[in-house]
Amino acid sequence: MALKKYSEITGMNSEVLERDLKSNIEDLHRLKLEHKLKGLQNPVQIKFLRREIAMMKTEMTKRTSTQS
Repeated sequence: MALKKYSEITGMNSEVLERDLKSNIEDLHRLKLEHKLKGLQNPVQIKFLRREIAMMKTEMTKRTSTQS
């Protein structure tokens, strides 16, 4: 699981960004549950996913603040 670059996130359409954000949040919850139950082969995936979600939320906040 590779971390997206911030330039890739800024180039996304708003609808695609929202859809990917929701998908990543669901994946994060699933990974956390799997990690607690049986452990993950690569627990660093959680860290990468958290960072990607943070970048997406930052970009969405930036877009909403410039629209107002």
